[in-house]
Amino acid sequence: MIIIVYIILGLFGSIVTFLSFSPQFGKNPSKSQKQLYSTFENYKDGAFANIEEAVMITGDMPRGEFFKDVPGRRPHKDFSPQKIDFKEFKNSNENSIKFVWIGHSSFLFNIGGKLIMLDPMFGEYCAPVPIPTLKRFQEDIALSIEDIDSIDLVIFSHDHYDHLDYPTIKKIKNKVKKFYVPYGIGNHLKRWGVKDNSITEFNWYDSKKLNDIDIVCLPSRHFSGRGPKNRNSTLWASWAIISQLGKIYFSGDGGYGSHFKDIGKKYGPFDLSLIDSGQYNTAWKHSHMFPKQAVMAAQDLGSKYYMPIHWGAFKLSTHHWTDPVEGAILYAKEYGQKIITPQLGEIVALNNPNQVVFKWWNQ
Repeated sequence: MIIIVYIILGLFGSIVTFLSFSPQFGKNPSKSQKQLYSTFENYKDGAFANIEEAVMITGDMPRGEFFKDVPGRRPHKDFSPQKIDFKEFKNSNENSIKFVWIGHSSFLFNIGGKLIMLDPMFGEYCAPVPIPTLKRFQEDIALSIEDIDSIDLVIFSHDHYDHLDYPTIKKIKNKVKKFYVPYGIGNHLKRWGVKDNSITEFNWYDSKKLNDIDIVCLPSRHFSGRGPKNRNSTLWASWAIISQLGKIYFSGDGGYGSHFKDIGKKYGPFDLSLIDSGQYNTAWKHSHMFPKQAVMAAQDLGSKYYMPIHWGAFKLSTHHWTDPVEGAILYAKEYGQKIITPQLGEIVALNNPNQVVFKWWNQ
């Protein structure tokens, strides 16, 4: 009996040590930072809060259902993305916008010669430890970190593992000139070796210029946290990237809400809206959008083109892996919304996007 107690205590101690000292979990806000946050309208009772209520789990799901490896939730065969020639992509016409979808919610943009990455996630697992069901679908990634020599700006939407990846930061931190992040995420980056003077933190509606490009931090309806004791200790956000060449909206993660119409009225219409359209479930209906809601959000924003994101790389819900894009196409047609569905690694020119829906995921 004593031996069993010692084993249990040992396991408990190991877990506590792992949670306390493993770098993957980042770093929590300091007392002085919390005092600053307490002056914000979107910080209540010691945590960041949504404009509209967003209950994290709203319905029942059978225990273990999320982690089941059910056929169809992952691709039945490997598929390789198109490979990006970084040097060619970098040497762009200064009077254009082009972009590449790396997978899930990760993008590389070239806006008039400025290179901007959104939620870069190159990791194999979207978890602090290797969990087989949370492994990336494909072995190959459209862009190799080793090929990247310099990025002008990296923007993060929030600190969840499928968006903010510790191994990725360790590899790109010395290649990135600036990081723009919601409040609290700077602590994670600094713990991982990113220089303090390269990080700018934002609250909703804060903005900053990158040369002649306006970067605006905007609301989303979601939550945050990388460990059991830091839920909503950092802010989550969507972003607007506005230049004379075009307006881009990046939703990050989030449920449907009135904020989309507000953003559309104040900052739209947008030439391109990248909107969370996957990993949805009725159990977390406030935190992620179903495809119909994503199309509604695109219309609220005044989107010329809508692109469904948050799919194509990881299984984080119980739906078929292609349901997000198939649903997005269906409802975009119903609502009369222009949609683009580029392949992973396909270079898209914003002034001439391919409107022909090629269902590459069925090939």
